[in-house]
Amino acid sequence: MPIYEYTCPECEQKHTKRLAVADRDNLRPCPHCEHAETARVTIHAPRVNFVGDGWASKNGRISKQMEVKNRRLKSKEEEMKRDAPGMRLAPNVEGERVESWGEAQKLAASKGLNTDSYEPMIKRAEELEKLPPSTS
Repeated sequence: MPIYEYTCPECEQKHTKRLAVADRDNLRPCPHCEHAETARVTIHAPRVNFVGDGWASKNGRISKQMEVKNRRLKSKEEEMKRDAPGMRLAPNVEGERVESWGEAQKLAASKGLNTDSYEPMIKRAEELEKLPPSTS
């Protein structure tokens, strides 16, 4: 609701009142001298704060934060590739290593864990087994 500033023509005192837009033209008595008629002078708009994900200022701020984060992660990934180029993800369930991704999936199922993330790893391992050995 906007804040209206009124001036009393009798005592010339100013006072403010927060009112709905529909009530702005209703005359208000002066709180100082009780004069019946006061003149509205100015309107002060309320401060508006848009919250939520759909507003441009927030999206801009978040996208800049994500850019910085992604740059930092990319540099760390490149550093890890340089430090350990042959490093691969080993089949495991909660840190317990197993021989294959298929065994990891079975062990995860026996522990009541979600096994969906093991499917791509199993397929990738099968594809790698089909490839001829590299001569390096």
